[in-house]
Amino acid sequence: MAIEVTTGRVEYLKVAAGYGLVNVRLETPTGINVPPVPTGPKNELLIIWIGNQSQGPRGLFTTELSRALAHGLCVRLSHEDDSAYITEVLIDAQFEGPFN
Repeated sequence: MAIEVTTGRVEYLKVAAGYGLVNVRLETPTGINVPPVPTGPKNELLIIWIGNQSQGPRGLFTTELSRALAHGLCVRLSHEDDSAYITEVLIDAQFEGPFN
């Protein structure tokens, strides 16, 4: 099984007693909706947890994805290519000027 990375911005986060889901608006390496825009879905729905698994890293994923949603930060979410369960969360810093 290969690892796939979904890159984009959190469009919405849904957390309930038995599950946590995140919808990501996909971005290309050149930015969101900048040509060439790939064909296919513009969003991807991924699973943070289902059942009683909100403890540990999954709870931290929810906190960090909430922060990314609130600040419009770009996220990179790793998951197996045949699964929608998130295994790793990476959030990029938002820079407003040149990085020296």
